[in-house]
Amino acid sequence: MPELPEVTTVIKVLKDAKVLNHVIKKVNILKPKVIKNSTPKEFINFLVGEKITDITRIGKYIIFHLTHNKYWMVHLRMEGKLFYELNSKEVSTRHLMVQLEFDNNHVLGYYDSRMFGTFHIFNNENDLNNCKELQRVSIDPLNTNFTAEYLYDKIHKINRAIKTTILDQSLVSGIGNIYADEILFASRIHPLTPAKLVTLDECKNIVKNAKFILKDAIKFNGTTVFSFKFAMNHSGGFQKYLKIYGHDKEPCPVCGTIINKIKVNGRGTHFCPKCQPLKE
Repeated sequence: MPELPEVTTVIKVLKDAKVLNHVIKKVNILKPKVIKNSTPKEFINFLVGEKITDITRIGKYIIFHLTHNKYWMVHLRMEGKLFYELNSKEVSTRHLMVQLEFDNNHVLGYYDSRMFGTFHIFNNENDLNNCKELQRVSIDPLNTNFTAEYLYDKIHKINRAIKTTILDQSLVSGIGNIYADEILFASRIHPLTPAKLVTLDECKNIVKNAKFILKDAIKFNGTTVFSFKFAMNHSGGFQKYLKIYGHDKEPCPVCGTIINKIKVNGRGTHFCPKCQPLKE
């Protein structure tokens, strides 16, 4: 967390707030741990004087396009947040790690209570696309090339649990724990089913439901179960529509059977034992 819908929401909100095309006048680094492939001084020199011209996404990575063909890549990890707001005495410094000051009297702050997030900078598009982080990222469910045939080809020889498999960012990017549970429930597939036993028809259901659920989550600005905020004091709304995640010990919305919660590769996992029979 944040997952694909939350990252997409963050990008949309930043663009809507008009963060683009303002000169970065100053960079304040309070916690340098977030900076991964440069020194703090190099990071500051890289950004100061540039403008953000666009913001895109690759998997869960946020890509800030800068003037002079530079790129700043951010991964929010578990608790990272990006807030763009008017520079004033009310701007919070709690959990603030890095802050950019712009020439329009606004600031972009990176907040992270766990300090797991990462910043990388790249001097050109080739360096960005060939970095080791993005080399491990596959296509995501909203990509037109994410088809049942693609998914089946990737998983039909894998013996591990299907839930663990669709969380593997090198196979499918952007899906995290919450949406994996929702997708598998909608597809009527037990999370512990070995991926190699998932049929092509079942892959069609996974693909269809992944696209539908993720698009629906984006419509409601993502899911806030713990702490996700897409702007200061603004949380996501899709948690109201989760059918299985977080509903352990409650009746299944389809059949009324009590929803179970187990651990799958260390992840809390919700499923209906009747709607999602285990295939062995």
